Amino acid sequence: MIGFPNQMRGFDQEAGTLRFSGYDGVMEVRFVLEAPALERIDGLARAPDTDYLAAFDRRRGQIEAAAIRAYAKKRKTLIWLTIADF
Repeated sequence: MIGFPNQMRGFDQEAGTLRFSGYDGVMEVRFVLEAPALERIDGLARAPDTDYLAAFDRRRGQIEAAAIRAYAKKRKTLIWLTIADF
């Protein structure tokens, strides 16, 4: 079972993605969430001052649930999350 003990997350403005990690035992699993997916689930409008990290924090439970489902299907160390995962 994957868990998310590390609350660190980061936004890459240039790539338009948020990155966070989970752990399956001692194995780190990296997740990349596309900004358009976060915009859709949080109702954000894309703008230079959009606070994606705050939106991620508001939707963390929903995002982690989607990450768990995606990991269960793929079992890879890098999981890319899109709107289809929600």
